[in-house]
Amino acid sequence: MKHPKHLWRELVTEIAAFSLLAASIMLLWRHNLPLFIVLLAEALAALSLWHDRHDVICFVVIAVMGSLAEVAFVHFGVWQYTNPTLLGLPLWFPVGFGTAFLIGQRLARTITGMWEEMKPPRALTDREN
Repeated sequence: MKHPKHLWRELVTEIAAFSLLAASIMLLWRHNLPLFIVLLAEALAALSLWHDRHDVICFVVIAVMGSLAEVAFVHFGVWQYTNPTLLGLPLWFPVGFGTAFLIGQRLARTITGMWEEMKPPRALTDREN
């Protein structure tokens, strides 16, 4: 188990990464190529922080599956993007979606670790005495 101070640093890092991702999209959504470049840099930075095999595989799988789902949603008129590039999606969408998932699953791990740290020690049963 990680040290509680380390978990707090992780939590702050993850919240900052998510805030940067959201701010980038909100500020640059009208400009597909610059936003794609910014999000790609953010994704590479996130993957340099969190780069075990699980992280990389999840990033790729979610980026692809999320994009395929979005293509279907747009195709069937569920919603549309204001500034699409290809198949109804903006160029930056797969990278943004994969990065959001990467940050979200890391955030969930950190919060779970914090909850585990807050649990009182398990009482010994009669068999363990």
